[in-house]
Amino acid sequence: FFFSSRRRHTRYGTVTGVQTCALPILAAAAQDEREQRVVSFVEAHQPELAKVLANLEKRKPAEYARAIEELDRSVQPLTLGKAKDPQLHELDVRAWQARTRVELLGARLVASKEGKAKDREELERQLREAIAAELDIRAERLTYRKQRSAAWYDRQINRLSEKRAALIAARL
Repeated sequence: FFFSSRRRHTRYGTVTGVQTCALPILAAAAQDEREQRVVSFVEAHQPELAKVLANLEKRKPAEYARAIEELDRSVQPLTLGKAKDPQLHELDVRAWQARTRVELLGARLVASKEGKAKDREELERQLREAIAAELDIRAERLTYRKQRSAAWYDRQINRLSEKRAALIAARL
C-alpha cells in the first residue's frame, strides 16, 4: 500500500490519503451487496430474467453491470416495503413481475424478427396476455390503494365526530 499524505476533498469533507485507501474497497463491497440483493430477488421472483442476467454476465459484463444498476432502482423499494404493508408489497411485487414479463417478451419479439411467422404469432399472443395481466394487476393495486385511503378518511371522520365537543372546547 502507498499511503499518501495528500488530502482529498470529497462530498463528505476532507479525507486523508490513508483513509482514502479504503474507499474503493467499500464501494466494491457495496456494489457486490447490491448485485447480490438484485440477483437474489430476481431469482426468487422472475427466474426467466435471472437466466438472461446470468447469460449477460458471461457474455457482456459491462451491460450486466448496467442492468444490475437499473434493476436495483426498481428492486430496492420492493425489498424494503414488505413490513409496512404486506398486501401492498405483494401487489407491488406482482406488478413488477408482470412488467418485467412484458419487457422480456417484447425483447424476444424484437429479437425474433427474422424468425418463423408461427413463432412470432405465439410471442405476440403471449405478449398480449402479459400486457393484459399487467393492466389487471395495476387495476387491483389501485383498487387496494383506494380502499386503504377510504378507510383512512373514515377513521378521520369518526375521530372528528367522536371528539367534536372536546375539539370545540379546545379551540375556545
